[in-house]
Amino acid sequence: FQGPHCYISPSWYETNQAVPTWNYEAVHVYGTMKMIEEPTELLGLLRKMVEKYESPSSTYTLNDVDPAYMNGLSKGIIGFKIGISKMEGKQKISQNHSVERQQLVIEKLEQTSRENETKIAELMKQNVQRVLKK
Repeated sequence: FQGPHCYISPSWYETNQAVPTWNYEAVHVYGTMKMIEEPTELLGLLRKMVEKYESPSSTYTLNDVDPAYMNGLSKGIIGFKIGISKMEGKQKISQNHSVERQQLVIEKLEQTSRENETKIAELMKQNVQRVLKK
């Protein structure tokens, strides 16, 4: 499952003797996957998702959606369950570079309004703060 991610240009470093890279955060899940092929089970999961994420003040409900319309759209949804046996969090946020270089990258990432870049910048700042406290 992918979190924020973005390209890191070597032009942001204090030297041109570097290569581009990609910073990211992700969770790798391992286990046995089962496809959900029963339409009523899939619809039940859609209902749970709407209940969880729809605002309490929202007037939206799946009960108001035309069943034929819902049936047509649900054919494009591939549902699955995973019996998780192992999870690994992965994070590459330039932590192998010096604090000074990380701060240069953070500055460049903060110059954009793109969500992935600003989230990676925030993760990098948190990491730099942990390193500086040691």
